[in-house]
This record gives sequence, structure tokens and C-alpha cells, in this order.
Amino acid sequence: MKKLFIAAAFAFVALPFTSAPAAAQSTAPELSKVDWYRIELIKWAPGKGERAHELIEMFEKTDKELGLTGVIDFHVSTGEWDSIVALPMRGGIAQMGWANNPEDKKWDEAFARQVGGMDKAKLLWAEFDSLIAQRQRHIGHIDQD
Repeated sequence: MKKLFIAAAFAFVALPFTSAPAAAQSTAPELSKVDWYRIELIKWAPGKGERAHELIEMFEKTDKELGLTGVIDFHVSTGEWDSIVALPMRGGIAQMGWANNPEDKKWDEAFARQVGGMDKAKLLWAEFDSLIAQRQRHIGHIDQD
């Protein structure tokens, strides 16, 4: 009986492997036609919103230098958040799996040139982060028409 059970188990496991490759090759899944975004909900530390927006203007200058568009920045008038920002994931959802994003590196280098070096850029980013009382990050998409 034990030998019969082992033989049946082996047959059950072996069968899918014989037919799976042919089925897998016949159809490739279609990617969804969507634009992916990183969405940040931000609550500024009390009295820090003005300085945050001064730094954001510096970030926007770097975007403009690199020809990057599509950031959506809402200045919220009601609710718990002060800003909601949608940043395009130009590499699509696959961008989440990158070990090192080459576009981020290019942006970081341009920002460092703009502000006088990588050390200064790191200090400005640290300052920006210190202006945030609370933040939530999400991933979302907009369907392409």
C-alpha cells in the first residue's frame, strides 16, 4: 500500500511538468495600460510648510532641467493632510523592483550640481525630511484611455 501511495504521489507531481511548458508558451499575459504613481500624503510640522515649499521649488527646478513633467502637487485645504503629491513612476510598476534606479541617480546628480555638491544636497534632503510631521506613502495608477 505504501508503494502504491508513493507511486501515485509521484505521478501526480510529475504530470503538471509535462504539460505546463507548452501551455505557458502559448499565451503571454497582456500588461495593463496604466500610468503608475507614488503618492505621498504629507502633514508639515507646525510652521514648516513655507520652508518645505521653498525646497520643493528647488526640486521642481531640477525636474525642469531634466525635462521631467507630470508631478501632481495638491495643496490641501481640508482634512488632516497639508499636501498630496503624485510622482510618476516613469519605469512603471517594475520600478519598484529596481536595486538602483538609473533615473534617480541622474536626478540626484543634477540636484547636487544645482545646490553646490552632494553633501549640500544630502543636507537639504535631511532638512526637508525634518519638516514633515507625518507621511503616508502609497502606490496607485491612472488608467490610460
